Formats: sequence, structure tokens, C-alpha cells
Amino acid sequence: MKRIILPLTFIGLVLLAVFVFGIMSLTQNTSIDLEALNAANQLYGSGHYNEAAAIYEQLISQGGRDSSLYYNLGNAYTQQGDLGRAILNYQRAAQLAPRDQDIHANLALVRAQVVDAYPEVPAGPLDSLAKLTSGWLTLNETAALALLVWFALGFMVLFWRLLQPGRLQNYIRNTALVLFLLVVVASLSLGSRVAAEYNQPGGIIVAPIVTVSSGPDEQHTTETQLHSGTEVNLLETNGDWIRFSVPGDAVEGWLPVEAVELIAHSPLAGELSL
Repeated sequence: MKRIILPLTFIGLVLLAVFVFGIMSLTQNTSIDLEALNAANQLYGSGHYNEAAAIYEQLISQGGRDSSLYYNLGNAYTQQGDLGRAILNYQRAAQLAPRDQDIHANLALVRAQVVDAYPEVPAGPLDSLAKLTSGWLTLNETAALALLVWFALGFMVLFWRLLQPGRLQNYIRNTALVLFLLVVVASLSLGSRVAAEYNQPGGIIVAPIVTVSSGPDEQHTTETQLHSGTEVNLLETNGDWIRFSVPGDAVEGWLPVEAVELIAHSPLAGELSL
């Protein structure tokens, strides 16, 4: 048994390290033009919200990826009454800084103004775990935590093998069992978050109002209408249309692609990248 545990631990460590490297390579930040950022902040401070938003958007299009940049852009759209783009950018800011209470406070204030309010209902234990950890850790931090705990587990197993039977070995064994449980929890959280982002990435309706169709064209039966700021999960694409569902699957149908924007700036969204 001892001969099996250690190789499996180190194999898992190598695989997880490669995975973490891949995740981090997708989320690298680039330098931000501070002069342009300061100009945008000054425009925002003087009440020129539209001009400020245009500069923030330009900085993002140039590769800027910073929670304060998305937060400021969300504030600019909030001042203009654009609930959809405000929520979109607060969500993006929260992905990069999940423990920032100002972001969550502003997000909650704007969400309260959305016409179509659908409570988010996790589909199962893994979804609940992913939602819980996403409120505290970024995807990179979750991956790094899983890697760290896995490494600690491997060290404990190695240490346990070198000890003679006795009280210390029992203590190390119990510690290894706790670490193993932590590895399982961290890995499940990481896997469920990646799977959700790849299979059903989150999006925000940014059109003021959009008609939901029962099929991917305007000839199908109209189901209902949704308003700016409604949060949806994207299921598939068909030409210029996307199939979506709202949290809890209370509404499902088809929308024009231009009515929705993905929250995540990541290739993990796969074929649903808009």
C-alpha cells in the first residue's frame, strides 16, 4: 500500500501543477496606461460618465485586466443607468477581487434595480461548493490552494513512511487524512468552477429589452421578454443566436448574440465565446 500511495501523490502533484500553469497563462495581466486611467478618473469625477466609460473600455480592449478598472467602469455605467453593463463589469471585477466588499455592495445595489429578478439556485452540491469558494478565492487562488495542499499531503505521506510505528506516526497519518480531504474539496471546487465556465459560462443581458425566441431565428414563437441586467447561463450557439437559461432554469430560450455579453474573458468559455 505504501508503495502505491506515494507515486500516485506525486503524479497528481505534477498533473495539478501543469493545470495551474495553464490557468494562470490564461489570466495574465498587462500593464495599464496610467495617464489614460487618470484622465478617465478625472472625467468620472467631473460627471462625464460616458467619456470616462469610453476610456475604461479602451484600456480593457488593450489588454488591461484589473479589478479597479472593471469596478470604475461598472460605476460609470451605473451613473448612466446602464444596469446590464454595470453588472457585467462588477462581476468581472469580483472575479479578480472576490473579497472586495465595495464591489459586492455596488453589485447588490444594481442587481436590486433589475426588472427580471431570478434567484440563483445551485444545481447541486458541486455548484454550491463552487459558488462558496468563488466568493473568497479567484480561480488561480483555488488552483494554487489545491496544489499547495496536495504538495503537503505528499510530504506527509513520505514522512509517514520514514517513521517507525508509534504515536508520531499515528499523528502524521491523521494529518495526512485531513489533508487528503482538503485536496478532495479543493479539487472538486476547482473542477466544478472550470466545468461551469466551459460548459455553461455566465452572461449578462446588455440590451435594454430583448425578446426570447423558442428557436434560433425570428420566425419561431416568442416566449417572453427580458431586460438589461438579467443574468443568464449560455448553453450553445447557432449562428447569430445563443440558447440560454436563467438561474434555476425558470426561463430557457434563444436570444440574439449581440444582446448578451460573457462575464469571463477566458478561452475556457470554449465555443460559446461571443
